[in-house]
Formats: sequence, C-alpha cells, structure tokens
Amino acid sequence: MEYFVKRQDQEFGPYTLADLQEYVGSGHILDDDLTKSEGMTDWIPVSQVLGNIPIPDAVPVAVERRGEQRELVPLPPNLHWGILLVLEILSRQLFNFVWVLVLANWARKLSRDNKPLVQVAMYPAGFLVGIVASAYGFEGPLTEAISRICMFAGFVMYLVGIFSIRRAMEDYYNSTENIRLSLHGGMTLFFSAVYLQYHVNRIARWKKTGVLS
Repeated sequence: MEYFVKRQDQEFGPYTLADLQEYVGSGHILDDDLTKSEGMTDWIPVSQVLGNIPIPDAVPVAVERRGEQRELVPLPPNLHWGILLVLEILSRQLFNFVWVLVLANWARKLSRDNKPLVQVAMYPAGFLVGIVASAYGFEGPLTEAISRICMFAGFVMYLVGIFSIRRAMEDYYNSTENIRLSLHGGMTLFFSAVYLQYHVNRIARWKKTGVLS
C-alpha cells in the first residue's frame, strides 16, 4: 500500500510504509504531517499510521532536528519548456539570459547559497565588458584579445552556474523534498535552461498528482 503525505497545501508521495518510517526517522517527514492511502477518505497524522511500528534508530536525531525543519521552497514560474525554447530562438538567446537568472535565483533559495546567481550573472557581465572593451578601447590585437577573454570567461562561468543550479535541484529534491530527482549531465550541458525547466515542469506535475512522470 502506498501513502501520500500532506504538509500545509503541498502533497508528496507516493511512499511505501517503509519509506514513511525512513523519512520520519530522518526528520524529512514529521509525526504531525498528514497522510492517507488510496483506500482512505480523510487525512490523518502520520503518527496514527505508524502506530506502534518501531521507528529506525535515527528517531532521536529527528526529534532534535524538528525545530530546524526547512520551509519548503516554492517553484519558479512553471513556463513550459517548449515555450521557453521558442522564446529563446525568437529572441536569439536573449530570453535565455533572463530565464537562467530566474532559475539561478530559485537555486539560491534551494541551496541557501548565492553562488548560482553570481555565476550565471557573470555571463552577460562578461559580454558587456567585452563589448565595452571593443567599443572604447584602443584598436589593436591586445584590445581584441581582452574582449574575447572577457566573453569566454563569462561563458565558462555561465556553464559553471548551470551546473550549480543542477546540483542545487538534486540536493534539495533528494533531501528536503525527496523525489529521487536525477538530472543528466550531458543534457544539462547542451540544453541548459530548457532542460532544467523541463524538470521544473515535472516537479510541478508531481506536486499536483503525486507522480513524477
């Protein structure tokens, strides 16, 4: 039998009974979170389902961490990845810059670290510095070299930022909201914001249906 878990207005699952025990033991699910199975009509506290079933040894740790339970981080705008792809093509990647900043700001909340946002922000900053160097610098190979270096450095930091967003998503959705999320490195590299947004769409469907499709 599988169970869904409800905390405030968000639903998670489905989980097996063993999953419930494990997540209560680790502190990711609280005793007073609500749960129900397909055969139940009302939500009841998780503690009533577990009853006298022994909880793993991590229970004392879970009790200590109860006051430190993280607030759930809301999703960024659930723009369909296909629409994002079209907007990127029509805007010649300009919209990509904007949306990566949106995802990086979300990743900053997931990881509680500013690195993703700072890293991707260096992409347009690098291009801007390179353009300014070309426009207002002295003509010659040195100015051109500096411009190219700034643009290349910005692009490298953009890729670093994309993988920081990926890492923040995997860390958060394999701990705080454990859905066993796994993102492919190659797809992240080649499709960046579109691929990440595809998984945002998946997570949004999971929050509504309880199924990660």
